[in-house]
Amino acid sequence: MKNIPFTLLCIVFAHCLLSQEAASKKVQAGLIVGSGLNFQEMKTDYFSSGGPGSDLSLGMNFNFNFSETIGFCTGLEFDFSNTKYEANNALFYRFTDKEIIRKEDYEGSKNYGVLQLESRKDKSIYLSVPTMLLFRTKFIGYFRYFGKFGLRNSILLKTESFDIGNEYVTGSLLDNPQLNVNKENMTTKSNMFFYKGAIGIAGGVEWNFSGSTSLVGELGYYYGITPLYWERSADSDKLSLYQSGNNNGTGNDSYTPIKARQSQIMMKVSILF
Repeated sequence: MKNIPFTLLCIVFAHCLLSQEAASKKVQAGLIVGSGLNFQEMKTDYFSSGGPGSDLSLGMNFNFNFSETIGFCTGLEFDFSNTKYEANNALFYRFTDKEIIRKEDYEGSKNYGVLQLESRKDKSIYLSVPTMLLFRTKFIGYFRYFGKFGLRNSILLKTESFDIGNEYVTGSLLDNPQLNVNKENMTTKSNMFFYKGAIGIAGGVEWNFSGSTSLVGELGYYYGITPLYWERSADSDKLSLYQSGNNNGTGNDSYTPIKARQSQIMMKVSILF
């Protein structure tokens, strides 16, 4: 019984030492994994959102600590993201194999396949660099709490479209189509915008469970401030989706761009050393 107060004192003292070790570090680095939901706001009447998409994030984060309570968070993260939307009008595109043909690449002498688009899921890979100010409490035992505010910068590395629609095999819209055809891994040159920027705010908790090593959990909201797609004018030669001017898709076609913004809710877990 006499040893109980001494034991408790040792435990409290050990807690303080561990927290002080993490609190005094000028730089923390570690691995991060995150998942979340993407919400598309379509900026044109030609399309509507197909519901929330998903996002998986893997990478490294770095915290540069100016003081025990203020710091700067950055890193490198690979985001595996998807975007869903549906066509509200009778929109078509021409294709050969896995390539969607833009207006400038169309050759009248070729016999293209034609798809009347009903719905699309774009699967994209981004390289993201968060640039966020970090505000934290001091350690309370093993724990401290934080908030972040800043900008999330994402560079597009790759994107593919997974489409559902009615396929006109010969390229003539007078033929009977194959209904509800799945077109997978379709690519379109210069379709999605190369940069995605979002203003974000996040909060969470850091658990210093061993020496200077911490487990961190956070929840954040990111509001997109840049377009997801190139918002070109309707007469641009870079567009691929069109409304047919007559019944064979080779006449006075009217092209349209895709316009959208994206917001995200993301939950992340990381180990910092």
